[in-house]
Amino acid sequence: MIETTLAAGDLITAIPTLWESLKVPLSIVVIIAGIGAGIAGMSRGFGHAAGRLIGGIALAAVVLGAAGLATSAKQTMDRHGQCVTCGSYGN
Repeated sequence: MIETTLAAGDLITAIPTLWESLKVPLSIVVIIAGIGAGIAGMSRGFGHAAGRLIGGIALAAVVLGAAGLATSAKQTMDRHGQCVTCGSYGN
C-alpha cells in the first residue's frame, strides 16, 4: 500500500515537471506547424494561408496558457486537499 501511495505521489509531481520541460518546445513545434500549413495553403490564397498561420500562433498560445491552468489546479489541490502534491500525503 505504501508503494502505491508513493507511486501516485511521484506521478502527481512528475507530470507537472514534464509539462514544464515540454511547454516551450511544444509551442515552437505548433508554431512551425502553423507556418508550414500557411506555406502549403498559399496556393488557395493569402487569406487561407494567413488563417492557418494565425491558427498556429493561437494554438501555441493555448499550449503556453495551459501551464498557468495546470499551476492553478495544483495550487487549488494543495490548498483544499491538505497539500496532496507536496509529498506530505499520509503524514
